[in-house]
Amino acid sequence: MGKTVRDLTLDDEHMTIGSDDTVQEAAKRLLTVPGGILVVLNDENRVQGVLGQRQLVKALADGVDATADRCHEHMEMDLMTVRLDDDLKTVLADVQERSPQAVVAVDDNDEFVGYFSPGDYQEAVQLVKNLKDLKL
Repeated sequence: MGKTVRDLTLDDEHMTIGSDDTVQEAAKRLLTVPGGILVVLNDENRVQGVLGQRQLVKALADGVDATADRCHEHMEMDLMTVRLDDDLKTVLADVQERSPQAVVAVDDNDEFVGYFSPGDYQEAVQLVKNLKDLKL
């Protein structure tokens, strides 16, 4: 029996933010998630992009008005979407082949359920390896 995305802890290392929230609000939230990322959602709880430290620093270096500019203007959109029932071995192969900026998990309604962090990637690699070692 193979492991799926559902077997990972996807509710850590990120916080969500609305696409129309300000860059200032994004910076405040990102400060509370060390090493994490902000997942930018629309009003239907669907992923629009992600904002990390790099995107915020670049926006500020470009001289944006942090109180007026909106998250959707500065987010990274190179995303890979996975579903909770996707096989981890397949997801790992897809991530390795594609190398997206971020991997997000959605439910059957395409609503955001979690962020597949670099730590989750390592956890998935270990789970798949353990299954292989057990010949499962």
